[in-house]
Amino acid sequence: MGAICGRADHIFTNPVLAEIANKHGKTTAQVMIRWFLQRNYVVIPKSVHKKRLAENFNVFDFKLDAEDMGKIKILDQGHSVLEDEMDPEIAESFR
Repeated sequence: MGAICGRADHIFTNPVLAEIANKHGKTTAQVMIRWFLQRNYVVIPKSVHKKRLAENFNVFDFKLDAEDMGKIKILDQGHSVLEDEMDPEIAESFR
């Protein structure tokens, strides 16, 4: 089975996610990592920046409440931002 990759840079500037991040004293990336973890997804965040790597691991000291989870859920735009890297067309876009 191939890996599923998210490529959605626009989430980092989303005002709803920014509001939730501010509420918890976290970054939007941390909020999204936590959201996936609370939905029982395995998350492997990627960064080449030491500070962001540390932030990516710092997601176990808070929990998104039902209100937070609901606000994130309604951000659904009806299409997935997750991509199957085993699909040849998508794999080519990673080059």
